[in-house]
Amino acid sequence: MSTRARTDVGELLISLALLALGGFVVFETQGIAETQGYSQVGPRLFPYLIGTGLTLCGTWLAWQALSGGWRAMPDEAGTHAAPDRTGFVLISAGVVLHMVLIGWAGFILASTLLFVLVARGFGSTKPVRDVAIAAVLSTAVYFLFTQALGLSLPAGLFGG
Repeated sequence: MSTRARTDVGELLISLALLALGGFVVFETQGIAETQGYSQVGPRLFPYLIGTGLTLCGTWLAWQALSGGWRAMPDEAGTHAAPDRTGFVLISAGVVLHMVLIGWAGFILASTLLFVLVARGFGSTKPVRDVAIAAVLSTAVYFLFTQALGLSLPAGLFGG
């Protein structure tokens, strides 16, 4: 645990911004028309879950900022490393390619590519494992949304 005596203003501001974003998402979700399909899950569920999660994270980080600083942060001495430009480029490319490819290649392939590029951007050196995990997760999410929730996602190359 950190033994800092004063509150880091930057940590507190980021915490409060996250808390405000979560509150905004929850508040705005109330304006979504409540319709339930055969699955009894309406369009408000996921925005409420995301807004609640953001609010809880913001609250937790604000509490940590006010009680001595965020935990598990590196000491300030000698931590000014150069930015990881390769990681930034890989993650940015993943997001852009996902937006470009999702209509043509479909949700599963575009999301698999996004996962692999983000994993590599964060330092993964096991591309075969990343592709396997990404394919399983993307496929599971695709079928959860299309079959269980009745929403449509682009099938792309797998479409009939």
